[in-house]
Formats: sequence, C-alpha cells, structure tokens
Amino acid sequence: MNSNDVMAEQLPLFEDKGALLNRGVLELTRLNLEEAKEAFERYKALYPGKADVDTELKLTDFLIDGFARAPKEGPEAPAYLCNLWQAFEDFRQSMGFSHHNIVLEARLSFFRRTVEAIDQCDMAEAPFLSDAVPTGYVYIQTGQYDKAIKALQACVPVKPHDAAIYGYLGDAYMLRGEPGVARQCYLEACLIDPAGIDWDHMKDHALLSLRDQISKQLGSENTLEWLASHGYIENLFPPKIMRLNEGIKEFVDEYLALQKAFFKTPTNQLGAKLFLRGMILCDNEPLLRFVKRVNFIDVRKQMKDTNPALFSKYLKRVDRIKRP
Repeated sequence: MNSNDVMAEQLPLFEDKGALLNRGVLELTRLNLEEAKEAFERYKALYPGKADVDTELKLTDFLIDGFARAPKEGPEAPAYLCNLWQAFEDFRQSMGFSHHNIVLEARLSFFRRTVEAIDQCDMAEAPFLSDAVPTGYVYIQTGQYDKAIKALQACVPVKPHDAAIYGYLGDAYMLRGEPGVARQCYLEACLIDPAGIDWDHMKDHALLSLRDQISKQLGSENTLEWLASHGYIENLFPPKIMRLNEGIKEFVDEYLALQKAFFKTPTNQLGAKLFLRGMILCDNEPLLRFVKRVNFIDVRKQMKDTNPALFSKYLKRVDRIKRP
C-alpha cells in the first residue's frame, strides 16, 4: 500500500460526523440507497454510542429490499411503486420516525421515479394504474397539478361513485390555488362516502381543522358522517346548486330512498346523509315544484327531527344569507 492509499484510508476517520450523517440522509432522500447505507454504517462504526442511526438503516434496508422486488418493466411497475411507498409510510410510522422534511424529500424522489415508470409503460394517459391506483394521485405527489386534474377527471366516468377520486381531485385543485373548486369536489366526495376520502393526505387545512373540532364535540366515531353538514352550515362548502336537467330528479330519488331506509333503521349514518341532502334540497327549493315527490316543508321537518341542534344552526345560516 503506497502513501496515497494510506491517506485515502485514513481521511474518512477525520470526516465530520455531522457531515457524514447528513450525507447519509441526503442519499436516502435521493433514493441512492446503497450510498445512504454505506454512510450510515460508517457513521455507526466511527461514532458508536454518539447517535442512533439504526432506524435510518432499517428504513434504507426496507427500501433496498422493496426496490429489489419491483417489476423491472411492464404496467405492474408503477402500481407496485405506489404500494411500496404506502408500505414504507406504514413501516416508518411503526418505527416512530417522524422527521417530516426527510419524508417529504424522499416522497418527491420516490414519486418522480414512479412517473418515470409510468412514462416507460406509456401509461401517462391511463386513468388508473394496474391495480386501480389513480394515475393523477402520482402527479399530485410530484407537483404536476394540471396533469393530475386531467388524469383524475378521466377517472370520474369510470368510477363515478368513488369518493377517493373526488377527494384527490379536490387536493389537486387546492394545491393549484383554487379552493372554491376544490371544496366542490370535497363535497361530492362526502356525499358519496366521507370515510372513502384519503384524509391522511387531505390538502384542505380548514376542513381538517373542522374535522378535529367536531371530533372533540361528537367523538371520532361520528365525526366524518356529520363533517360535511357542519362544513355546509359554516359556508366552508359552497352551496350545491343544481338545474332541472342536471341530476335534481336523481338526487330526490336518492333522498327518498335514504329516508325510507332511515324510517326502517334510524342509524346515525343514515341520519347524517339525510340531513346533508336536506340542506342541498332546500338550497334548490325552486326546482322542487317540478319534482312533486318531496316538498320544502317536509324536508325541513325531517332535518329538525334528525338533528334538532344542528337544524337550529342551519336556520341561523339561512338568516345570515337572507340579510342584506
């Protein structure tokens, strides 16, 4: 071994421990996983007991193993990567790893790689990846909001009753700076199934704050069912105004079916659905004369019977709207 080799061998011994640890983190966020593992292992060897990097090593190994199992090509590859990221999220939470900035940077690198896989498979125009993951969800993660909206809009005719699709569409509009349109989408998602929304990745902080407030009042088991009604009353959601030829008859049919089911089995879930739809029908009162099978007075009576306290708040909302 010559003098240059000896110097090269000894130099890492004097490497600043902060720089070495930061290098490992940087390589992890860039998904240069072998380099990250090498940095973490060297740090652990040079500075035993100084800091615990076992969690970072386990996270790195998890991703190394996950990528090793990934399909090398074909339409399954992008969907596999999406599922791998979710598995990684679950794993790092179970490990108690909560370094938010590191996770955000790693997620961006991860989904950029997923977009590359989508492009390689010529799936950029596909509404869904191979296992029904919305392609637009991937574009949201990489900040490509125009692409995300286009891809998610293409999902709606395929799965018109999928709350998650409308939720992601709301996220894309919110991130693009259009909160009004976003909340129209969130309202549609709540009308379908509030539990079907991906609340872990929800981008509407006001809606999340309202959810937390309601949870304290009603308990977590009732929160999501009544969230949309509270949001509607507080004008967080814009009024859903319909036209005669744009679903009012179908909306009334759904309302009457829910009402019949509620009379038979008066559950909290059915009551919440009835109340929300009742407010929407009241906002569309002029159209009810063309439908005949339901009237404004009966709708309000149903709302009052279902949730008197919330009905009182609804009347105050109506008074505020009527004031000049």
